Amino acid sequence: MRIYKAVYRPILTYGCESWVLNKKEKRRIGAMEMKYLRKVKGVNRLQRHRNEDIRRELEIQPIIEYIEKRQLEWWGHLMRLPNNIPTRTIWEARSYGKRKRGRPEETWDDTIKKIWKRRK
Repeated sequence: MRIYKAVYRPILTYGCESWVLNKKEKRRIGAMEMKYLRKVKGVNRLQRHRNEDIRRELEIQPIIEYIEKRQLEWWGHLMRLPNNIPTRTIWEARSYGKRKRGRPEETWDDTIKKIWKRRK
């Protein structure tokens, strides 16, 4: 599991602090993670082991929880930054203009609010 934590997870989650994931992307990331964990454990899908059981035996938290934790940590860093730092200025910047037709895309702020509400 040291390889998973040292190599695989950082590669899979590089830059995850700024991601806005929809349900489809979360499922795909979770599936990639489980494919790797099943190989590590030596079981295949035909053996019908539950994902929760595999994670519990390997003592691994779901990758989506890890991503959400990293996003909240990054939000905390942004909140602590002074207002004159470029990173904070860029984060607070808002674009003005016409949006595309249809349902509005979820913003990073919306994602953080959802994670925060779920974890309270």
